[in-house]
Amino acid sequence: MQIELVADGSYRRTLKVTAPASTVQAELDKAYTALGAQARLKGFRKGKAPRKVLEARFGPQVTSDVATDIIQQAYTAGLTEHELEPVSRPSVDRSDDPVAGEDFHFSISVEVKPSIELETYEGVEVEYPNADVADEEVEAAVGQRLQQSRRLVEVEDRGIEAGDQVMVELRVKDGDDEIAFEPGTMVQTGGDQWYTGIESLLLGLEKDGTASGEVAFAETARTESVAGKTLNAEVKVLSIQAYELPELSDELAEELGFEGGADGMKSSLRDQIQSARDEAAKNQARANLLQALINANPFDVPSGLVDQQLQVLVNELRMQQAYRGVDPRQVNFSQAQLADLRIRSEFAVKGGLILEYVVDKHEIAVEDSDLDAKIEALAAERGQDVEVIRGYFETEDAREELRERLLEEKGLDWLLERAKLVEPAAPEEAPEADEADAASETEE
Repeated sequence: MQIELVADGSYRRTLKVTAPASTVQAELDKAYTALGAQARLKGFRKGKAPRKVLEARFGPQVTSDVATDIIQQAYTAGLTEHELEPVSRPSVDRSDDPVAGEDFHFSISVEVKPSIELETYEGVEVEYPNADVADEEVEAAVGQRLQQSRRLVEVEDRGIEAGDQVMVELRVKDGDDEIAFEPGTMVQTGGDQWYTGIESLLLGLEKDGTASGEVAFAETARTESVAGKTLNAEVKVLSIQAYELPELSDELAEELGFEGGADGMKSSLRDQIQSARDEAAKNQARANLLQALINANPFDVPSGLVDQQLQVLVNELRMQQAYRGVDPRQVNFSQAQLADLRIRSEFAVKGGLILEYVVDKHEIAVEDSDLDAKIEALAAERGQDVEVIRGYFETEDAREELRERLLEEKGLDWLLERAKLVEPAAPEEAPEADEADAASETEE
């Protein structure tokens, strides 16, 4: 069988095939022999029907089956012979059917991973976000940690504020009918579940204070007798409690698990924020780098490759929903969402091809020591034993996947080291109102 390879652009390949008459005849003979052994035709014993009778009765079907067999054989042989790795389903073009005594001509087209040549990839300008940590961020982190030691205290010297827990005597009426009476019930003024909406009467009242009036109870109120209704309510404040944050001290810092007292706690939290900020900034810079390289080296990619990446991305998003307790089969995407995901998939495909080019050209490799270091880093990050994480990567597929991820990271870092890093441009400020009005008057 003669198979000629024709390149149609950077990623489309066509196999032009000529199956010689001898092959066609052999396949037809084989097909009719197999058919004759099984066919049951009126007037003939099983396996005894003449070839001409079989041709008259089953000719079109046999011809179609033989064509399919020859095309499949040619496709398999062509992929092996020309070392092709298809990324899409093949399409077949043929103008005739196999005919005994004649050559059979057809072509098979398929998309393959494109071979690219980058003209510009060193010294490109890349925005690298500022990763500085402000003192205010550290103080906010300290406040969040102090929440772990907060406690409820009685409030005597002020009125009720949102977030307080208030013990009240509550009476709710619909006209003259008493709907609910609570001689003592705790109300959370940050959003009470049972009498949602009662906060409108409580805010500002002090201990022993009273108030009455109409309350529009929310549909979500868990007390069914008031949910979704506007009713008259009377309240008396029995007590007010509020969460109080403790003062930061060396002793409290130690209790919260930080060494070096209050200063050590602040320093540790700053390091944690800085580490996360550095990683986020680096990842953003990597994305900016790939976008810059894609812009500087435009090339097309096969739709089949984008389709594969799109399916991977969709599956990942569905699995994320599954981790949140959502049935992934119930997760659907709108046309706008799919269009956005396709853009992201094309970006991923192009970025992957660029990195593959750089890695191959500059012989960037991942050693076993790199894998071990990454596993140790993952264990420290997750607070797990190194051997547990190592055990997960014992399978060949998992270890190879980690190696490929590290190879991409090494390629990105190699490019970043040779890029021109710049700070992101400051966002343009909107014109002042007077300036905008003046411009508008000028246009008029």
